[in-house]
Amino acid sequence: MTETVLFNVGGKEYEVARSLLNDHPETMLARMASKEWNPNTSEKLFIERDGERFRYVLDYLRDGKARLPIDVSKEALLVDMEFYGI
Repeated sequence: MTETVLFNVGGKEYEVARSLLNDHPETMLARMASKEWNPNTSEKLFIERDGERFRYVLDYLRDGKARLPIDVSKEALLVDMEFYGI
């Protein structure tokens, strides 16, 4: 069974495979989800960011690219990526 991490990003919930985060240990997301920083691994981790754009951050971590719809700002996503340490 895949171990997951629960994120609440701006009120939108995401369940992310821990293995994806472990593939990117330098990111803030991996550090937040680490057992060192968060010993209660069943607890949701709240992040005060745009919950809708977070899915594109995850796409980038999975695939190395993110395809944005016309109504999502590339600049805003880049600011989010910088915030997450990507």
